[in-house]
Amino acid sequence: MTQLFRVNEGVWASSSGKVSVLVSESMSKLMMAGIVVVNPGQRLPKEGYSLHEFSDELSYIVEGEIVFGTENGEKVLVEGDLFFNPKGTKHYVRNDTNKPCRVIWVLSPPIKL
Repeated sequence: MTQLFRVNEGVWASSSGKVSVLVSESMSKLMMAGIVVVNPGQRLPKEGYSLHEFSDELSYIVEGEIVFGTENGEKVLVEGDLFFNPKGTKHYVRNDTNKPCRVIWVLSPPIKL
């Protein structure tokens, strides 16, 4: 069954500082998707790295700017960037600006959160 997700200001507000899942593993065996608002000064995760051992990740920066860090260094991602993060890559994001950063993300295959 198809489903519409209207990502309006209320939905963005509910994802402030945390990952929100829109398309869950119960809806699709192939992918999951959601949004996150990374607030000024915030780092996700707070310490260490996030790791999706068996899932590729695709992220689109809707608004703002974040730093994407791995064991091999950091990249600045800005509004309009579409970023591919291959499975097994330890990573984090950090917002060093004074404005929130809005991100749409997709993981394939889905993971348990």
